[in-house]
Amino acid sequence: MNIAILGGSFNPPHLGHLLIADQILKFTECDEVWLTPCYHHTFAKNLAPVKDRVAMVKLLDRTNSKIKYCGEEIENKLSGDSIDLLNILKKKYPHHKFFFIIGSDNLSGFKRWGHWEKLIRENNFLIFPRPGFSTNLVDYDLDDPSFRFKTINNSLIVTTDISSTIIRERIKKNLSVKHFLPEKVEQYILINKLYI
Repeated sequence: MNIAILGGSFNPPHLGHLLIADQILKFTECDEVWLTPCYHHTFAKNLAPVKDRVAMVKLLDRTNSKIKYCGEEIENKLSGDSIDLLNILKKKYPHHKFFFIIGSDNLSGFKRWGHWEKLIRENNFLIFPRPGFSTNLVDYDLDDPSFRFKTINNSLIVTTDISSTIIRERIKKNLSVKHFLPEKVEQYILINKLYI
């Protein structure tokens, strides 16, 4: 089975994550998308507690049976290096082929990722286009033929500027986030008084 890994802080998970996952299923050879929240984010900021981010991702993954929660990074308390996660997944699920999703907005900083050269030579990456960011690997000096990047190019792909940062700022200012979050995630945030 081909599995796409959508990793991130999911702080909080939002409709943009679902939009990406849905389109990965439609426009690639992937059979499932596993939403994989980080335990600790390498470049992060203030994260909501792990238990809350996991609960919200589990609410998000109820929307489509092919979009699933993957807790390997949390359960193994990984440092945030993608190579560690992918090594665990490949060992635990040797019959699956994994594809790590990366937004084109992350390409400019890809060389700051831990073990980035080994990571890209030993693992498959799907580049999802983001508004305002090139998907041309030459622009980032990442066009080495041994790098296993595949750009998702389809004229029907829809991109969005929805971000967890904007959602947190809107919640803090008591502004509506109705069109950014699934209703159950929004309710969870309100009940648990997150991001205020």
